[in-house]
Amino acid sequence: MGEKRIGIEIRVLANLIGRCLNEVGFNDEQNSLTGPQGLVLGYLYDHQDHDIFQKDIEATFNVRRSSATGLLKSLETNGFIERVSVAYDARLKKIILTEKAYEFKESLEKCIQKMEAILVKDLEPQEIEDLIRIMNKIKNNLK
Repeated sequence: MGEKRIGIEIRVLANLIGRCLNEVGFNDEQNSLTGPQGLVLGYLYDHQDHDIFQKDIEATFNVRRSSATGLLKSLETNGFIERVSVAYDARLKKIILTEKAYEFKESLEKCIQKMEAILVKDLEPQEIEDLIRIMNKIKNNLK
């Protein structure tokens, strides 16, 4: 049992990243977001040139429908997004950013950049590429 277990290391890393996201703080005086909510908002900012639906959030963040529903419901309740029907299929609800979300964008982007800087601190560019390559292999193994 003295050997390193990848699953445990990944779980510990995920916990540390979660704590760091909360410390970096996707919030300001009026707004408070969890780490996952902030990452979803960041994704929506980056992809506002095309329609984004809940299924896109599920696929991108590899979360179950119930988790995505909770995330989006919270963002909607807090006034960051709206879900509106699309003309070609009333069952589909497109996720759109609100004015409040746009006002929060600069603050959120600074937090994401700060988090990314913490994650790659002391890593060489080749190490970052290797890490991403290895993580992609592990993700593919788990699919």
